[in-house]
Amino acid sequence: MKKTLIFLTLAVCTFFASCGDDEWDYDHSLEHVYYYGLCNEAFPGGNEKQYNVAQGDTVGVPTQFFSAFTRSYSPEVYYYTSPVPDADPQLVCGTDYVVVDANGNELTPDANGAYPMVWPNAKQGIQNIYIKALNGQKGSLRVLTFDPNKTMSNMDVESTVIVRTNQYEVRAFTENYYVTVNIE
Repeated sequence: MKKTLIFLTLAVCTFFASCGDDEWDYDHSLEHVYYYGLCNEAFPGGNEKQYNVAQGDTVGVPTQFFSAFTRSYSPEVYYYTSPVPDADPQLVCGTDYVVVDANGNELTPDANGAYPMVWPNAKQGIQNIYIKALNGQKGSLRVLTFDPNKTMSNMDVESTVIVRTNQYEVRAFTENYYVTVNIE
């Protein structure tokens, strides 16, 4: 029994000693592929997270950039707001709410409704999206890390691409890409 225990201990130690970091291999073609999503405790599952904000107040919606490296470039991603499908009333950006920065300055989306967010040196981290209720209608809106006018499929990785440049690619998750903000 004692010899068996010693043998097992030596075998386990040898196994772990042979698994050094320098021997770890990965798909190098994915070194510059990152993921951007919403912070959601129920991942996987996603999209069920809701935030409440009172009229005149601002709520921060945390988003996360997933990266294992620090780079010389700073990826830019996009986020969006949209009405909740089939909701009544349909909240309108600029009338019922606005997107602001951390200092409360109103942000303007581009022609596609996208707001840019930069991740300095591709470092993993969390940044907030801020939604300010404007004393307009009460109701709900969505905050998304993926263009609401596009369709995403968990069977097609290409459909999850948020942005692709000659330096990097950022993808969304097929779950956990939107949250609901309720203006009360």
